[in-house]
Amino acid sequence: MTLIVSLRVPDGIVIAADSLLTVKKEGQPTSSLSYTQKVLPFYGRFGVGILGIGLLANKSVHVAIRSFEQDLKEKETPFKGVTEIAEKIGNHLHDLLKKQLNQENKSLNTLQPGQFALGLQVVGYDNDTNPKTVEVYVGKNVHCEVRKEFGCTYTGSGEIVQAIWSLYKTSSESQPVYPLLSLQDAIDYAEFLIRTTIVHQRFSRKTPDVGGDIDVALVTPFNEFQWIRQKPLGEILEGTLYGTGRTC
Repeated sequence: MTLIVSLRVPDGIVIAADSLLTVKKEGQPTSSLSYTQKVLPFYGRFGVGILGIGLLANKSVHVAIRSFEQDLKEKETPFKGVTEIAEKIGNHLHDLLKKQLNQENKSLNTLQPGQFALGLQVVGYDNDTNPKTVEVYVGKNVHCEVRKEFGCTYTGSGEIVQAIWSLYKTSSESQPVYPLLSLQDAIDYAEFLIRTTIVHQRFSRKTPDVGGDIDVALVTPFNEFQWIRQKPLGEILEGTLYGTGRTC
């Protein structure tokens, strides 16, 4: 699974996700990879967080979305903002999902109602200064939900987030006041929710499905997509295999 968290505050939108990819065989986790790219820019103006299956029609979902972005740029395809672009991405991934299932001699009819192969958060603005998170679920159909009030949205493994939020019901004073949060507050809160989930799963008996580095990005009404924190892939290679002379 994965945990994607976005926060909409007056000065912008923060989107964050973990980096763990769980490999399954016959529905059971068999191994994990810790450096998956789950947050990416789109058109320089939007942020996208992805979870679910890793490959579609022989492409990673990350590459599939970036390739689609390039196609839209080359065709100079017009769009009005984040809501429309989220629908376009969802429909494109839906087409790739059909191709993937055909390769496996399956069809969309094998998916149950409400069963989704992919989940997305697309964050940005609709030619205004009102922050939006569009949740996109790709399965038998494409389902979109728009969140436009100040607040926090999570997609994926949210049991710990729900446990934290349940405390707000017993003590409203402990709940964040989202309209008053600064961008730094939003960054810290997104990391807090994901990091707490990672630490909890570390000490539980279940196989972790959230882990690795936390990538964090920012979108504002007046600036392009900005990385706040991105895993240093080059430094990982240099420090572990090529830079130290150690053997494994």
